[in-house]
Amino acid sequence: MLLVLKNNPISNQYINQFDCLFLEYDFINNLNQTKIMKPIFFKKYVLGLMCAGGLLIVASCSKDDPLSNLTGITTFGFTNDVVKDYNFTVDNSTFVIKNTDSLPYKFDVTKLVAKFTFILGSKVSINNVAQVSGVTVNDFTNEIALKVVAEDGVTIKNYRVLVNVAKTNPEGVKWRKANPNAFDSAFETQEHFFLNGKHFVVLGEQFQWFVSDPASKLYSTTDGVTWKQETIDPATFPVGFGHNIVVKDNKAYCVGYASGVNTFGALQPTLEKNLYTSTDGITWTKTANALDVSRIFSPAFVLGGSIYAFGGNTTSFGSFTGSGAVGTLYYPAAGISNSTLISANGTTFTPTAYTNIPKRTFAASYVYNNKMYIAGGLSTTGTVLNDVWSSTDGVAWTQVSTGGFSARMKASCVVYDNKIWMIGGALADGTSTSAILVSSDGGVTWAAAPAFQALPSTFTPRCNADVFVDATGNLWIVGGESTTLDAGDVIFTPLTDVWIGKLNKI
Repeated sequence: MLLVLKNNPISNQYINQFDCLFLEYDFINNLNQTKIMKPIFFKKYVLGLMCAGGLLIVASCSKDDPLSNLTGITTFGFTNDVVKDYNFTVDNSTFVIKNTDSLPYKFDVTKLVAKFTFILGSKVSINNVAQVSGVTVNDFTNEIALKVVAEDGVTIKNYRVLVNVAKTNPEGVKWRKANPNAFDSAFETQEHFFLNGKHFVVLGEQFQWFVSDPASKLYSTTDGVTWKQETIDPATFPVGFGHNIVVKDNKAYCVGYASGVNTFGALQPTLEKNLYTSTDGITWTKTANALDVSRIFSPAFVLGGSIYAFGGNTTSFGSFTGSGAVGTLYYPAAGISNSTLISANGTTFTPTAYTNIPKRTFAASYVYNNKMYIAGGLSTTGTVLNDVWSSTDGVAWTQVSTGGFSARMKASCVVYDNKIWMIGGALADGTSTSAILVSSDGGVTWAAAPAFQALPSTFTPRCNADVFVDATGNLWIVGGESTTLDAGDVIFTPLTDVWIGKLNKI
């Protein structure tokens, strides 16, 4: 805007009749000098005035512009820690503001501070309370109506603000019984392995009166629900019980089992040194005497490209004295190996004596952070154990902990969610448990799984179950044995149900 004054003074009365931007002048005796006092704002109309003895040009306004009817929210989020990184979408067709990803389970939304942008000139309020971005605190537990009024005071947009919080605990596990009776319950031993997209379970007949030959059955499934009995060739299949099978490079290795012969009307076991391998789980190839030392119930590992089979029973029955140590319920094995079978090529298996760790059988096992672990088991005196040991080579073992859990044998361990999960086991009093113990430090400390991960009350307490995690994050519990006491003896009864659970966050 420009005001030019020359020679002749203009009265304030004349200038003030315009709504304009002008400069008040204080004229002094020397009319050729002008003193600028202050600017005053006016709008858009221009008036040209011609004055005698000079020229006066004044920018002026004759009427107001209409106020804007544009309004709306353009961006929305929160300043609070954790939630500030979540993306909220503003839909200006449905007038809904919401987060795509749910906030953490049970996240407190009662005192959130919204940070938002809007069209200039608008006024934003919630329940008639003016909102200041980054300042005003509100409770977003329920849907909130956010009102935006345009500059014209007439145009209004009402938004629905929905803050979605996860309704399901991500650390919880949903358990289901996939199959109540997946395979034949007349067989005492079960061994699971996974090969080429199929889950297999080998059943074994441990001791039967009036049986002339050993027997095995093979079942397969892809989903844990539907199980199929496969046809096996007794001439090539490792028929017997106590199978110890590991899988390496899409090939299954049976590194120990017991066959048998009929003696005086009963099936008498014979521990086999023969190695059996398979690429499809159904047809097997025998390599005679490849194991050098026969054993069963030997925890097996695959680590660093090699196969390991730790310890194991060198006989299939209990103590020659007919009892365990005083105060124990379990018969210890008559013989327990003091060596680990090791093979780097899957063909030659060499027994190497292990050190430090006391001999045991029926121990749980797992691989964690490139180490092999042994947990609990049954000692040579029939006492159940509660210690944990680790090794990188299957020979030298280091004690990790002792007393971290109640003593047990035939427990099942698996690495899940980067933690060790110990499921079930036969306890010192002869009962079995359905409890899940979890360790986050490789087995140093153990704690009971919280209620939202625990197995349901309909789950039968058990020991010796096959436990594993599949490629989609499902945790499987296959079969096992329940225990009962009969005149001071522990009776093991095979279970044939299959349970599958999954962490909600996976």
